Amino acid sequence: MIWGECRIEGDEVVVVLRGWRSILATRSSLRLPLASVVQVTHDPSVRAHVKIGLRQWRKHGHGVWRVGVYHGLDGWSFWSIGLGRNAVLIECSGERFRYVVIEVADAGHTVREIRAARRQLVQPRTRDIDTGQPAPGATSQRRGRRDKHEAATGED
Repeated sequence: MIWGECRIEGDEVVVVLRGWRSILATRSSLRLPLASVVQVTHDPSVRAHVKIGLRQWRKHGHGVWRVGVYHGLDGWSFWSIGLGRNAVLIECSGERFRYVVIEVADAGHTVREIRAARRQLVQPRTRDIDTGQPAPGATSQRRGRRDKHEAATGED
């Protein structure tokens, strides 16, 4: 079952629900900045990992779905899953929702797409990891002030 989709628009992850699920969830879409995404995984057993507090009192078996906003031990989470076979778990930091869980058509492709967009967004600022060379403009301003034969005293 396809419960929704995740796509990248600019520097945001857009989660869009389909059909009657958007009515039960009281919202049809959700936008998360890529900078706030901490981790993205394909996790079919996500119900066992993310506790939702008082609504966790009964076992969730086959055919039981979870849609909408829940408050749990780790904070607020947004769910849109059925059986959870293609569930994508997006963990965020600094946003209202700590976890966003959605069941999509191709979970592997969705996870790779979000991770690739995240990698492009978060690039090293001071050093190039591959070469170890300082990035342009990251050199020290003190370099070259002292004469070659002058002793280093630690003073400017």
